[in-house]
Amino acid sequence: MTIDDLPVVRDVPSVTAAQMAEIDRRCATEFALGTELLMENAAHQIARAARAFLGGRVTGKRIVALIGPGNNGGDAAGALRHLANWGANVLAIVGAKQERLRETTRIQVNRLLIATSSHPAVVRDATVMTPVELPACDLVLDGLLGFSAKGAPRDSIRDLVAASNRAGFPMLAVDIPSGMDADTGVAPGEVIRAAATVTLALPKPGLRAPAAREFVGTLLLADIGVPHLALEHLGVDTRDLFKDGDLIRILPA
Repeated sequence: MTIDDLPVVRDVPSVTAAQMAEIDRRCATEFALGTELLMENAAHQIARAARAFLGGRVTGKRIVALIGPGNNGGDAAGALRHLANWGANVLAIVGAKQERLRETTRIQVNRLLIATSSHPAVVRDATVMTPVELPACDLVLDGLLGFSAKGAPRDSIRDLVAASNRAGFPMLAVDIPSGMDADTGVAPGEVIRAAATVTLALPKPGLRAPAAREFVGTLLLADIGVPHLALEHLGVDTRDLFKDGDLIRILPA
């Protein structure tokens, strides 16, 4: 399956960063769907999106994941594990010190290392890389910053964003391109210029803002298992959203 084979939709509801945080909270407290479970669902969908982006096959492809300290980093690390299992040659570049990684993200990085112990998976620490450069690859997964990030990327995260744009390899952003405000689409500093973005559960308003078009690329939406009931308090009805498939392409408004 390629991106062109995905079901297409145009009218899709959006949720703000604050609303998405509330949805995550309700999933954990009211529906017994904790962060780790939703992250694993997201990781598999991101891997599927990467495979579709690469024409339906990843065997022998070189895929680099940029791992930030938050949940997006865990999503990307988990996706890399699936891609390695499907035959890709993978590299994770972590943009934060181990002690700054969220526990769920640290777990995903460890799972990647364990699952690929007989496969050439490598994890590098961007905080000690001089200069920060990306190796040649077929695809970069951007998992540096998520929907809750505000302001311009800083320090090693900023350096990785700049290095990725400079390298010019195709990039697939996880949920939103790192450096973009999820609500407004504005990029106050360095921002990942993605060829495609796979957003999770529901799109964020900034992804379809005119200001964001140049760095969002093709917009995909992945079902990660958020129950319909977790969205009803927002007046959002998703019952028919994924009727044709759990990974879909959103057409420009």
